[in-house]
Amino acid sequence: MYETEIYIHSVKEALPEEVVEAFQKTLESVKKRSLLHWTEHCTECAMPACFKTCDLYTPRIDGKCQRFVNGMERVETRLPEQAQILKIQFKKWGVYATQGNNELYEWEEVSKREKRDLQLAKAIHLAQPAIVKKKLSQKRYSVKKKGIITEQNHGVDIPDVFIMEVYNPSEETLFVGLTIRNEDPKYSKMPFQFRLELKPGYNKEMIPFDEIAKRVKTEQQYRIDVTPENISREIPLYFGMTEFAQLKEYKASVKKGKKIKCVVWDLDNTIWNGVLVEDGVENLVLKPGIKEILTAIEERGILNSVVSKNTHEAAWAALEHFGLAEFFLFPQISWLPKSKGIKEIALDMNVNVNTFLFVDDSVFERNEVEAILPQVRIMDSLYYQDILKMEELQVPVTAESKKRKLFYLNEAKRKAQVSNYEGEYFEFLRNCELKLEILPLKEAYFPRVYELTQRTNQMNFSGNRYTKEDIQAIYEDEDRHAYVLSCSDQFGEYGIIGFALIKGSENRLIDLMFSCRIQSKRVEHAFLTFALGKYLAKGDFWVSYNHTEKNKFSAQVFNDFEFEEIQKEGAFRELKFGKEREIPNDQIISVVDLTSKSIQNPA
Repeated sequence: MYETEIYIHSVKEALPEEVVEAFQKTLESVKKRSLLHWTEHCTECAMPACFKTCDLYTPRIDGKCQRFVNGMERVETRLPEQAQILKIQFKKWGVYATQGNNELYEWEEVSKREKRDLQLAKAIHLAQPAIVKKKLSQKRYSVKKKGIITEQNHGVDIPDVFIMEVYNPSEETLFVGLTIRNEDPKYSKMPFQFRLELKPGYNKEMIPFDEIAKRVKTEQQYRIDVTPENISREIPLYFGMTEFAQLKEYKASVKKGKKIKCVVWDLDNTIWNGVLVEDGVENLVLKPGIKEILTAIEERGILNSVVSKNTHEAAWAALEHFGLAEFFLFPQISWLPKSKGIKEIALDMNVNVNTFLFVDDSVFERNEVEAILPQVRIMDSLYYQDILKMEELQVPVTAESKKRKLFYLNEAKRKAQVSNYEGEYFEFLRNCELKLEILPLKEAYFPRVYELTQRTNQMNFSGNRYTKEDIQAIYEDEDRHAYVLSCSDQFGEYGIIGFALIKGSENRLIDLMFSCRIQSKRVEHAFLTFALGKYLAKGDFWVSYNHTEKNKFSAQVFNDFEFEEIQKEGAFRELKFGKEREIPNDQIISVVDLTSKSIQNPA
């Protein structure tokens, strides 16, 4: 939906047939979608005071400011009515925005609501005199906004992606910024931000919902802003679907990960024999060897969690009774579908569900998870004693892996602290006393570096998977400067969380990878500040990396530093930071360079 209560007119334009077909394919790929209310806003808005003082103020029928040249114009095409292709020309400071809502609807419901919205809009535009039209348009806007807020999270469906499709008719590449943030910063002080590149022609970006949920508490009120970067008011953009969606083929195309990072257990007739609500805790009996299995899994650096249909208080009391509660992180004990519980655990852990193993005695529950989350491996609890033999659980046991549960417990403390913090997010990070230690590669670190290269996807900028022999060769190569990165803060140790490789003869970063547990902590920014400070004296600093669907959000760090893109061929990117430029330093993290024994502190 959009502001039909303000803009009801449509335009006839001959969009290229291939663009119309691309819009059509998107419609056909969507199983369910959200119903956002897209509106025009201003980056410098201080209404209503600015209406009297701003030279750019142009009144709409509701008295607000028109921030698009011709408002929002619906383009007539052969597509079905719910397609709603909108033509927008941005004025200075114009923003395409909406109240957030990831509630999903069937297409029949979408059509019904949008048809009713257009009917009401037509009635509003026929109203006379102007003051009546103004009041009706204001009331309709408020009703639509309130409806989005009140209907949030009524269902259990979780979107796969946020779709944004835009046709750029110009001959130049344009850029828009996407920002999604909670309206009340106490829920999340770090917004989701992504810079979209709009090439000439049709463009479609599908942002995994998991990526957004890492930054934004989508169960609370939030906003979505699409902000152009110096796009001329003469250039129209044609917005197609800009919604959250569940896709027909999305889940089936996602592959299972090679290694398991979390085993999710059912409780009744899985961890113990018996059903808690029927038998009572006094009549339950633990499965033979279950505590030893949980311990062995934990020692391998693999986490245990639980998804159970039970009353949380009773189930947790039973786990404490058996001395098992300490094994399970981020438990999801409720009467909701188990697939939803598994997704919530993945969001709390900040890992992909394709690294999960789900163990349950119920055929129904296993089938439900497999249908909704085919990326998850499934095991009948009848075979739980074979779990340690699975190839996917054969991982190197390192000092880091044995501490992994502690790292996640510390992270839970950080999340609780930031939720209660009144200031800005960067201020919170500074108060955390983050420290990054930069260490030379030593044989003692080989196992952890190997583990990082095998496990890291989201923050791996080369995609390299080093063998143990490769790491030995790097260690012996004087031209490849290898750095091992360790991090800590006032809550505890993160351990070794990163690895970087710089080719000295070329002044070129050829590898940079981080554990997902330090995402949003600005550690990658601190390392780049360190690297630029060390290498720019030799000349321009270069970065080579492979752009993937998994790392493209983490790669925004290069945009933050305004690296210049020199080469782009397929997935390959070559970037440059000029030797004459000032080095960015957000002064959040203390950097300890243990390769030269010198210390850099924030100014």
